[in-house]
Amino acid sequence: MTAKYSYLSCAINFLNKKDIIALRLSLIVIFLFFGIAKWFEFEVQALTPIITATWLNIFNQVLGLHGTSYFLGGVELTTVVLLLLGFKNPMAGAAGAAMIILTGLVTLSLLPQLGTIDSFILKDIMVVAIGLTLLKQDLIRWHQE
Repeated sequence: MTAKYSYLSCAINFLNKKDIIALRLSLIVIFLFFGIAKWFEFEVQALTPIITATWLNIFNQVLGLHGTSYFLGGVELTTVVLLLLGFKNPMAGAAGAAMIILTGLVTLSLLPQLGTIDSFILKDIMVVAIGLTLLKQDLIRWHQE
């Protein structure tokens, strides 16, 4: 056995399953912060031009700006709970991952109406990819039960 093989083997063994934990934790933190922020006035004000200039205005017409922000925050915080439960329950994790994918796709769907590309949009390309990765892993875990 070569030293290179030994080091690679140790690194792979160390990282085994930690990558998925890191991805899950990163989305939990991101969605927790975004979800909590939606309950504050500064976020409602930041979302106003996005909501009113896109198809999300449907929610505004029914719930108002604050209600729409609270609704979006509720979806994000529900996703956090499902992702947390996903550490032990792969069905809950798969549901959380599906919500991650859906919220990312919803955000990306706003791009044509917003007409600008910024970090608000770009992060969701990565969010969808991480969601797909978590969904795959949770479905594998669910299948193995």
